Amino acid sequence: MRRRATLVAALAAIALAPQSARAASFDGTWSVTQECEPAPGGARGFKWLYDATVKDGRLVGQYGTRDQPSSLTLTGRINPDGTATLTASGLNGKSDYTVGFGQPGSKFSYPVSARFVGTRGAGLRTQGRTCHFTFRKA
Repeated sequence: MRRRATLVAALAAIALAPQSARAASFDGTWSVTQECEPAPGGARGFKWLYDATVKDGRLVGQYGTRDQPSSLTLTGRINPDGTATLTASGLNGKSDYTVGFGQPGSKFSYPVSARFVGTRGAGLRTQGRTCHFTFRKA
């Protein structure tokens, strides 16, 4: 019985190894381009460039200074198959770039659906205004 349990554990480790290796293949520094279209109601469009780091499949990117107006933190896990659900959160900047012309420093958060293949990736904000994300591994 003990031998069987050891064999099952060994087979499970072998089966999981390729997924771990695939997830780790995304590890490194990525350049992020985020382009948000003008929003209905008049909010202006914008384009942000920033870096993100992926370690053990976990992505963390930062635009601006965390917890300051006009900042964004992008976080989430890239699955071994390259799919990812990320979360963008931060504080609004100038009100003319903000949907509903919200006050600078107001909190925001929204999901981003992304797909990574090799050294490239693409994502889309899935709620609110349209924002496209492009990822390129450095």
